[in-house]
Amino acid sequence: MKNLISKRFLGLGVVVLLSLTACQKAETESSMLQSSSKDAEMKIVGSARSTSAIKGLISESAATRMQETYKKNYKGSNYTEYVVFDVDDMEKYIKELKNKYKSDKLYVYFGQYDEVTAPKPEYNGRVSVFFLGNNRITNSGNIRSQSVGDGTSIDGSNYLNHGNIWP
Repeated sequence: MKNLISKRFLGLGVVVLLSLTACQKAETESSMLQSSSKDAEMKIVGSARSTSAIKGLISESAATRMQETYKKNYKGSNYTEYVVFDVDDMEKYIKELKNKYKSDKLYVYFGQYDEVTAPKPEYNGRVSVFFLGNNRITNSGNIRSQSVGDGTSIDGSNYLNHGNIWP
């Protein structure tokens, strides 16, 4: 009787082990099929995983796809494909944000030039971007403030918009 119970437990153990192995294999195959069946658009998320310490990097194919989608959806007289900023200027700007305003965030805002803000008359109506660091030293608590320290002086700017737009 004891031998029969031992054989039953052994048999039950083997069945459970085989079932778990089969389930694990099925899950692995299913996830492999799911990931291999998805096209490039689904590879955007997580494609930045690499040895780099920069979060949010995406692949060239993801960037190209996003750009093509943008170009397809936004056309007209105010169309701007991209804005170019000088790397040295951006580096100086970010250092100033960190040092002067104690910023730990950089916001990218979308805007549109009008007759007052357009650097060239032909840019009137065009879409652009501008940057803003969060001012963490203002006494008012308004991160958009350009005040330094006491909240009354305006010494510099935590906004940046000087890039060249194309087309």
